[in-house]
Amino acid sequence: MSEQNNNFKETVKDLFNKGNRNRFTVMRKGESILSISVTLFIILLICFCPATLIAMLIGLFCGCKYHFSGPDMPEDNQLNHMFGQLAQLYENPAEEKENK
Repeated sequence: MSEQNNNFKETVKDLFNKGNRNRFTVMRKGESILSISVTLFIILLICFCPATLIAMLIGLFCGCKYHFSGPDMPEDNQLNHMFGQLAQLYENPAEEKENK
């Protein structure tokens, strides 16, 4: 049983280390406006799920793009691809609003 506890502790420790090495970035017009660790992003999602998701949706309408990066995140990961598609979907309303 002690060996299982040690394995669990090592796994959790490794996950926190990876989460702290990698970043979740919010970009607008090519500039980074927010960059936080993935660990903090997940904690925000767990604690404030509706508010976080609503803020991200509003950000999409305002022309924000979301991106995960870091040594443990490949550039072509599925999350970045999904966020890119969402940004393209909501890109036109943000541009139309700015042009008016």
